[in-house]
Amino acid sequence: MNFRHFHYFVVVAEELHVARAAVRLGIAQPALSQQIRALEEQLGVRLFHRANRRITLTEAGEAFLVEARAALMHAEQAGRAARRAARGETGRVDIGYVSSALAELPFLSALAAFRATHPAVRIGMHMRLAADHLAALRTQTFDLVITRGPMPEPPEDYDSLVLSRQPMIVALPDSHPLATRAGIALPELAENNFLVPDDPPGCGTGHAIALLCEAARFTPRSSMVVNEMSSAVGLVAGGLGVALLPASAARFALPGVVFRPLIGGAFDSDLIAFYRRHEHSAAVLALLAALRRHAAV
Repeated sequence: MNFRHFHYFVVVAEELHVARAAVRLGIAQPALSQQIRALEEQLGVRLFHRANRRITLTEAGEAFLVEARAALMHAEQAGRAARRAARGETGRVDIGYVSSALAELPFLSALAAFRATHPAVRIGMHMRLAADHLAALRTQTFDLVITRGPMPEPPEDYDSLVLSRQPMIVALPDSHPLATRAGIALPELAENNFLVPDDPPGCGTGHAIALLCEAARFTPRSSMVVNEMSSAVGLVAGGLGVALLPASAARFALPGVVFRPLIGGAFDSDLIAFYRRHEHSAAVLALLAALRRHAAV
């Protein structure tokens, strides 16, 4: 018994005339009659009364018609669901991200564009530290990881895409002696308390800050670890230190905070997407395509 038998039966039940049903189905009448008899034999019941070239449904046939129609409808729904999933129109994409990613227009624009074209795809947003992203790549916890460079080489089955490159700026309390300056050289901040992320060596904004300060010949003093960009801005507003942040941090501006460019060198921060090289999910591939279209590098 298969869905073809169900379809043949439903058409015969609707027409109550084998010849008309055969024309509607585009098959020979004897072949259709044979298929209906085979179905009855498999079920062990008669589905039709046959008398004087006329047929009517038996009670068993009436009951079977209800279920056969439902089965065909569910089969069609299943087929549509499979085709939509194959096109990436349904499913789920889980993204691990650093908080500063939500200040980056290329990333947000890509998400908005993907949501507009794939409204049935569920997106799981999981904020994590850069160190957690390294572990997530190894365990394939997320479909995509959006994090700050620099990063060590990812596992060999992963590739990366730079979504944006922002100059680093410094966030200062508006009462800071350097707050009125148009630009600030990094060595001028050597005696300040820095608010830095708790990133491992070789990874993320914390490592980038360490490298920049090393090049400026000082080690940043830090008595506070801050892993969210908005929290860093809030602590700067409270006069608790200064923070080196991507320029997009200015979107989190608060009263009592000024942002100034760094002068005297190239100080950049990359937002990077990591993804599986041999990705099979059509939904993930569609989101990757949106990220590539909106990348600003």
